[in-house]
Amino acid sequence: MSTDIISGNELAASRWAKSLLELSNDEGMSKEILLASLNEVVDTVNSSDDLKSLFANPVVTVEEKQDIIERIFSNKVPLTVKNFLFVLALRKRLELLDSILEEYKKELNKCENIVSLEVTSAIEINDEKKEDLKHRIIEKLSKNADIKWKVDESIIGGLVFDIDGTIVDDSITTKLNNMSKRITTK
Repeated sequence: MSTDIISGNELAASRWAKSLLELSNDEGMSKEILLASLNEVVDTVNSSDDLKSLFANPVVTVEEKQDIIERIFSNKVPLTVKNFLFVLALRKRLELLDSILEEYKKELNKCENIVSLEVTSAIEINDEKKEDLKHRIIEKLSKNADIKWKVDESIIGGLVFDIDGTIVDDSITTKLNNMSKRITTK
């Protein structure tokens, strides 16, 4: 979240994610296990329109939501995650689960000094070049990198980097557009 305005839900999700991360520290729970459990919860909820609607429905009582959480997740996720879901139900924040998961991933990456990157190229890059590029990125940023690779033929050539929301555009399309602007303003 660079200079973009943060919505109320994003801010709330970020706070819940940070709380969950602190909780994992306090209880000595593996952050990766917590992430996997949270992923499982989100996948389960998103795979059922009925469950998703039920969690978002203000008419359904907190107790009913907590009972459903107990029945669905009691043997699937650690007690810490189940209790976290109980608190979300109590605070009427279950609809933020997807956002909390995304914010938790971001917070976990910060803790582990990992930067999220999306690299877009005009053509598919072979594995050897991807590995070389990854090593150069890690060296340049002094951080580990979680890289997603994309292909977009419209950039003609070069690369576009999205580093945690900051865009570095070194594509030929952008260079041509910039050149065109300079020529027309003279």
